[in-house]
Amino acid sequence: MTILSDGKSNRYSHLGGKRFNAEVNMARTDDIHAAVRHIYQASLVPGEWQRALEQITRALGAHKGILNETSIGDTGLFVFTGLTRTCASRLQREFDMRAPEWIRSIPVGTSLRQTSAISDADFIRSDIYNEAVRPAGGFYGIVASLVRTPVHEVYFTVGRELGAADFSDADADAMNLIVPHLVNAVEVRRRLVATDMQVRSAFDVLAYVDIGVILFDVALRPVFVNRCAEVLASRGDGLQLSTRDVLATRRDESDALHRAMALSAAWFQSGRDARERVIQQKPAARLCLSREPPRLPLVVSVMPFAADEGAIEPLGAKGACGMLLVREPDGPLRLDLDVLIARFQLTRREAQLAALLARGSDLAQAAARLGIGIGTARGYLKQILTKTSTHRQAELVAMVLQNSMRVADAA
Repeated sequence: MTILSDGKSNRYSHLGGKRFNAEVNMARTDDIHAAVRHIYQASLVPGEWQRALEQITRALGAHKGILNETSIGDTGLFVFTGLTRTCASRLQREFDMRAPEWIRSIPVGTSLRQTSAISDADFIRSDIYNEAVRPAGGFYGIVASLVRTPVHEVYFTVGRELGAADFSDADADAMNLIVPHLVNAVEVRRRLVATDMQVRSAFDVLAYVDIGVILFDVALRPVFVNRCAEVLASRGDGLQLSTRDVLATRRDESDALHRAMALSAAWFQSGRDARERVIQQKPAARLCLSREPPRLPLVVSVMPFAADEGAIEPLGAKGACGMLLVREPDGPLRLDLDVLIARFQLTRREAQLAALLARGSDLAQAAARLGIGIGTARGYLKQILTKTSTHRQAELVAMVLQNSMRVADAA
């Protein structure tokens, strides 16, 4: 084992509350800070992981790097630099299928220099060297365990070319400064993915709920119409649909509907924070579309809509920026408040407010129905959005409908 030193004094500095050897000069300190910044950017923007890995590798004086995440039934992050895809895949396979005991024993959230765990002679005889490291032209490495559970593992590894010197104590110190941030970023990513899947599932179910749902774009064209809305429109009484328009039977009601839709479509162009827009105010409208007597008018709620394109991709609703909820007064929406309370740990009052919003009431109307002030209602709504991991009323409505409403037969 060879440990290189530049002969500098053994003075100490601080970064993030941890001491490291003064060998980590100012240039390296800047590289580490840049790496940490890129790590947190990558946790929010998946496309940034490649740049983050390259920056980490540079900060550690490494030539190669790989971040490998594996879950039961799914392969998550798989990012590499300085390696061909074939070599990276071989290394990934070795970690997934038969990682050596010295790697398996690395405590989560820490790193280990290869030469601190296994001699060069033993490493040359190991499967991981002969099957993955040697074909990639590498030798010395540092391995970090970021996550290890029975169903989820994440490892981060950096390495140097065959013939290059081993990683120094300063390199190992720098790695240990970076690893906790990687752990945090991977956890942030996991939570965001889980929330995204939850929201996608909520939007998927909109296709079959017992209430008419129409999503429209900035040109007020319908981009998604669920089964219930199709049935209501097919009767030609009160609501009419075409590929280019949403109409009421009466001209004056169509004009009012279009005005409300236009206000909702423009809402997310304001640049304000999404949750604050929902809590403070919104151009929600509640309209009645007349039908032939003795049938009661259809009740239509118009509200802004915004979601990540990936979340609404299953609906084919690209470009959606507004939502119409259409229901028949004689077909009341049945919501199970107990399910909402149990599923999201809502209070009874919060569940009642969420149900009223899902039925099409705006915040002021819901507050009046509950006999509370608008300020109190805003406080409740802020808690509801946090507990349901949603940011917009459209997401909240979808989540409520998914979790508490009877779903129509999809056949």
